[in-house]
Parts: sequence; structure tokens; C-alpha cells
Amino acid sequence: MRLGRTARWSAHLGLLVVLASAGPAAAQRYEDARRILGFGQDPIGRSPRLAGMGGLTVVGDDRHNRITLWDFALNPTGIAEAESTTVFELRPGTSALSAVEDQFSLARPRERQELAAREFRSGFEGWRRQGGVAYGTIGELAGMRLDRPVGPDLEQRSSFSWPQLMVVLNGPLPYVRSGRAGYALRVLSSRESRDDELRGFVGNSIGDYIDRDGETFPPTDFFTPDEYRVTTFGLGGGASYRFGRWLEAAAVGDLLRPELFAQNAGERYTYELREELRGDRPFPVGQATLIGRVGQHLEWGWDGRLWRSQSEQRWVFTISAGVGQDPLTGRGKFAEHEQRGSEMRGRLRWTEGPLEVGGSLTTDYLKSVILPPALDDPTSFNRFLTTVYYRPKGDTLYLPDSVSRHVAEGRVWRGVGGASLRLPRHRGLVGIEYQAGQRELVQEPGGVGPREEEWDLRAGLEYRLTPVLAGRAGYIHRSQDLDELTRNHELIGNTLTLGLGLQPAGAMWSVDVGYGIEWWHVDYGDPGQARGNRQSLVSQLRWAF
Repeated sequence: MRLGRTARWSAHLGLLVVLASAGPAAAQRYEDARRILGFGQDPIGRSPRLAGMGGLTVVGDDRHNRITLWDFALNPTGIAEAESTTVFELRPGTSALSAVEDQFSLARPRERQELAAREFRSGFEGWRRQGGVAYGTIGELAGMRLDRPVGPDLEQRSSFSWPQLMVVLNGPLPYVRSGRAGYALRVLSSRESRDDELRGFVGNSIGDYIDRDGETFPPTDFFTPDEYRVTTFGLGGGASYRFGRWLEAAAVGDLLRPELFAQNAGERYTYELREELRGDRPFPVGQATLIGRVGQHLEWGWDGRLWRSQSEQRWVFTISAGVGQDPLTGRGKFAEHEQRGSEMRGRLRWTEGPLEVGGSLTTDYLKSVILPPALDDPTSFNRFLTTVYYRPKGDTLYLPDSVSRHVAEGRVWRGVGGASLRLPRHRGLVGIEYQAGQRELVQEPGGVGPREEEWDLRAGLEYRLTPVLAGRAGYIHRSQDLDELTRNHELIGNTLTLGLGLQPAGAMWSVDVGYGIEWWHVDYGDPGQARGNRQSLVSQLRWAF
């Protein structure tokens, strides 16, 4: 299908999300799915103001996009010094995406929808600051529905939900008289769920669509889970030290304990898969952050994170064989899962009067290794498949491939450079940015690919309409190749953004809203005219006490 080349994007979505699930808590399926769909707003997820200004990320002098321990790196040791007031912020938002193609192979041409998604998010953040001590919480309630074809007239609908919460206590380190040392203690908790179902397309006189409520169908096999639950709990702590105005350093360590439960249950059968850390021990995640200044005009930041874990997957299966027959059952070891990852981000900002120049470089690395159980393990899933294969009257069962060794490595880099200029008499701001990046997946077996490359040019404007009201607008031109190693994956997109900011004089509250709509189409000779659109609305209600 042409839009399928369209959105062979949809196929890459499934592939990259599988790799993403090997992240530090095996709970990043949702976050990586939304990033691939273009719903991700990092590193400005807390800045609706910049979202309305063309999505600028390294310039703009926004309250939540400064180079500090907290705003730049989300390092909890910097919460107390990020601001001097007690604040509460609520950030509701929504996003939607749709992609279609024209089908000319039919007697009467019609359009076919190849991808659809809708998301609702509500972030919140509240900090009580007093006497150099801060405590509070930051979290988010999020949900998304993703529809993508898995056959000529069949779609898979995935429903995600992800509540997450972090509670932090931050203050000066006791018994250090210099006042330059600080500490932070935190508790992290999240629960991600995903439910899959198969539905038929819904057709009318114009075309066939997947975001309607078509007829539901049972799973195509017993051994592919259609329900996932990942629960994560963690404890962490860190310390920071200010050497002077020129350097501040912080280190944080967390111990996380994720648990994965997946199942496929029907009227006469149940298949379950559980994954827990080996030895029932939480795995460590380390973070280090440096913030510094050079002279009066240059400031910089660097943040790095590392994690590594080992876990074991175990399976359970049972199915009725009929009246008077012994049921087919089994349980045991499915596979071992090893994972290792790292993230790094650096940023520079130079200011001289009304001029600001900024840049950043981000790299991610993730490696996931699946190891099958030993050949002589009588409880292994592979041994079970062999047993079923030779079981009398079992030749009609649909059996998956056996578990084999699989290695997947993902590498990502992204660079950003930009400049902004404040308008005279503090009337507003104008800025421009260029961003480029690459995302590559290497598998064994499988080789290299896909290799995604992307660049975009962004421009944004903020103008103060009245003393209490600011208007914002922006534009993004994007070029994306979903797989540079093969042909016919190129996309071109254009995005228009708008925003408003309201802050009455003397009031404790303020409101910021940002809206963006993108139109994209394939950039190769496709008679199906594969095309799509993406919309997002982000907002922030802020109270400062």
C-alpha cells in the first residue's frame, strides 16, 4: 500500500516501540509511542509559552527552560533554588493525528485511513518553598488511543494510560556551614497500562476509516498478549554543591523496581507473561548534572544518566481440550532480559543585551538483549512448543516462533542551534532555530535499520498586545526520512503555532496557551497522495503565592 509506505511510519512505530520497551523500567512504550507520533514536547514539556512560539527550545528566556539544575535537567536537588515563591501549576493538554491515502486501484477511487491517534494529558506541579527548603510533588495523568492497520480490513486499537507521581524534599545539607551544599530525597511511582483489540474498518461512500467503532474480533493467536501492566516504584536521593557562580554540581541515585504483567485471556484459555528483576533486587539509575557560567554572558549545562538491569520473564498457559480431555497446560521460564542505557544532554546560552544565542546536543543509547532459556530446561517455553507440536490432535493450534537470542541497539543524536532578539521597550521577542537529528536501530539478527533522519527550521514571535496580554505565533518547516537506508519514506511537514499569555498586574495567577497544527505529505512520487495532519493544544494555569 502506498500510504503504508506512508506510513511504513506505522510499521516503524511498532518496531521502535518494541525496542523502547527495553528501557530502564520496561515502561516506556507509551512515551516512545507518543514521541514517534510527534506528540512529544521535550525539552519544553513545561513551557506552553514556547510551544506557541514555533516550539523554540534553546532560546526564548522562558521560566521553565532556563539552564538550572531543575529546569534544564529535572534534577531534584535544584527545586529549592529554582524560584523563591511557593507555586502550583496545572498543565492540561491534548493532541491528535490522522493520516490517509487515496486508492486508485478500485473501480471508484476512495480514501483509506492508515494511522490515527488521540491523546489527553494533565500535568501538575506544586512546590512549597520556605527558608531554603522545598517540598512538593510533580506528576501527570495521561491517556492515548492509537489505531493502525494490521491487515487489509483489520486494525489494532491500543489504549494507553499512564499516571505517574514524584514526591520530593529538597533543602540545604545539614552540618555544612558554608550553605553551598544541598540534598534531595524523592519517591517515584507510576503504573502504565496498555490494552489492544482488533477492529474492522468502517466504510462509507468516501472511504474506509480506522478511528471509528468498527466490529470487534478475537485475538488471532493465544500467545500474543493484548493486555499489559507495568508498575514501577522507586526511591532516590542526591546531593549538590555550589563551588561558586562559575560551577554547580549535583548527583542523584535511584533504585527502581518495575514489574511487568501481560496476558491474553479468552473463554477457554489464558496466557500470562511476567517479568521481574533477577534476584528480586531493584536496579540503579544514576544522574549527574553540571551547571556553570563563563564570564558575564555565557552559561552552560550538562546532564547525563546511566542505568542497567537484568530481569527474568516467566510464562503460564492453559487451554481446555474439551469435555473429558486433559487440558493443555504449562509454565516456566520464557527468557532472560538484559538492558543497558544512557542519556546525555548539553546546552549553551550566550546573551549580550537584547541578543541571545543558544545551542544543545542530545544523545541516547539503549541496548536490549533477549536470551532464551537453556536447552535442557524442562520448563522452557521452547520445550513446551515442541511438546505441543507432537501432541495428538494439536496440529490445528497456531504456534508462535520459538524464543531465540535477539540483540537490539538504538542510537539517537539531535543538535539544535538558534538565536533570539528582544524587541525594544520589552514589547516582545523574535527567535529562530535549526534542529537536526538521527535515530538508528541495529538488530542481531536483522542488521541495520531503520535509520531515521530529520531536520527542521523554526521561527517564533511574541508581542505584548497590552500590559497583561501577550500574543504568540510561530512556524516550523520539517523534512523527515523515516528510513534513510531505503527509498520512498520521505515526508515534508509545515506547522503553524499560535499562543496567548495572560498575567494581570498584581495577580497571583497567570495563564499560557499554545496551539499547533501541522500538515504533512510524502516527498516522493506517490499517486495515492499520502498525507496527514497533527494538532496539539497545551496550556498552563499557574498560581504563585
